[in-house]
Amino acid sequence: MIIIEYSPEGQAIADHQAEEFVRGLVTNMIETKSLIDAELSDSEAEVNLETSVSTENVIFAARVLKKETGVDIQFKFKGEILVPDKDGRLAECPDGFNDHFDHWLIRLLDH
Repeated sequence: MIIIEYSPEGQAIADHQAEEFVRGLVTNMIETKSLIDAELSDSEAEVNLETSVSTENVIFAARVLKKETGVDIQFKFKGEILVPDKDGRLAECPDGFNDHFDHWLIRLLDH
């Protein structure tokens, strides 16, 4: 499973690199799981890969890849784990989680 923490102290990823960054996490997880499976002969071994980002673009890219590939991705925000459904949607988003773009868009539409 990949856990992406959304935090002000996390790594900033440029918009044009967000999807590549998430695909790299998926590749790293698959490669790590393959190594563990080969060493332990245990195809049920759980591999957790955790990273922290400060930019919304990575969250959006991860949600899209969840929908397109079914990869097990979860998000962490202020200690809370958020689990997207198979289509990358979140039932609830805490205030401050990945919502800056939405707030700007609402401000544009209100004026």
